[in-house]
Amino acid sequence: MPDGDGTREEATRWWGRMHGPHAEESRAEFERWRNADQRNAAEYAALERTWALAEGLGATAVGRARGLKAQPRSRAWVTAPRLALAAAAMVILALFVTLQPGRNPSLSFVAEAHATAVGEIRTVKLPDGSSVTLDTDTRVEVDFDDKVRKVRLERGRARFEARSDPVRPFLVEAGGKVVSTHDAGFDVEAAPAGLGIVSLHGGLEVRRQAGAPVELRLQPGQSVHFAANGDPRSQVEPAGKGSEQWVSGMLVFHGAPLSAVLEETNRYSRPGIALGDPSLGAIKVTGAFRPLPADELAASLAAALKLRVARDPSGKLILARP
Repeated sequence: MPDGDGTREEATRWWGRMHGPHAEESRAEFERWRNADQRNAAEYAALERTWALAEGLGATAVGRARGLKAQPRSRAWVTAPRLALAAAAMVILALFVTLQPGRNPSLSFVAEAHATAVGEIRTVKLPDGSSVTLDTDTRVEVDFDDKVRKVRLERGRARFEARSDPVRPFLVEAGGKVVSTHDAGFDVEAAPAGLGIVSLHGGLEVRRQAGAPVELRLQPGQSVHFAANGDPRSQVEPAGKGSEQWVSGMLVFHGAPLSAVLEETNRYSRPGIALGDPSLGAIKVTGAFRPLPADELAASLAAALKLRVARDPSGKLILARP
């Protein structure tokens, strides 16, 4: 087994292949390498995270305002992995900008971007002592100043624990809405199907934009979902039982169609689990499952639903009838 540097270099080469034009041809071999050792998976996840941050620097709101350029993925990555890794380390994001005293001596800006790779869940401490836990394949931008603490959820799901600050509100922008509080814990999910918000503790206010009238309020244990088309008929409902457990790597389902279960669990792995027969998607599933490792999840679902696990020629997991 390679040492730390050897594993890192292997991960670098795999990153280049999996972001190149022949990625799918290498998918099965890559998955075997990644699953062969936890160190392989950890190094690759760290590499994905590094480049997600590096690429996103110029695309942040503060980055655009200050004329910073986005960092493109260079083709040199494949031929010169060590140089590319060094470049990534140089631009990995934690940008702290202090304005010149002549403009406003008391105003300090902090801008950060954080992202997780597929299958990764990570908690980040924010500059004010608040925290954000990023679910798999999630990206946020942080933009704090002396008047407001603002986070933009670009994709995925995140849990926010806003530290009490009576002066500066804590705002989360996502899916065309703004969630605001001064001291609360809550989940926000920005998905193709729409925007979901769950209040865990403390009160929340939801607006169409910062400064607009309050559209609705959420108390602990309440949730709301806005369709992607901005359907104004969204109603406040009790939060789903067990829905808060995702931060521990556990997903809870209550009578959910198998197709919906796989849609959720496949967010944590590539290529995920497929159905051998589309009609199997209507089977109702109740239970708590860990989405990783995918082969163990497939075995658990098969045992619970009296199905069998197969693999297609590419190595993808298939749930099929016995």
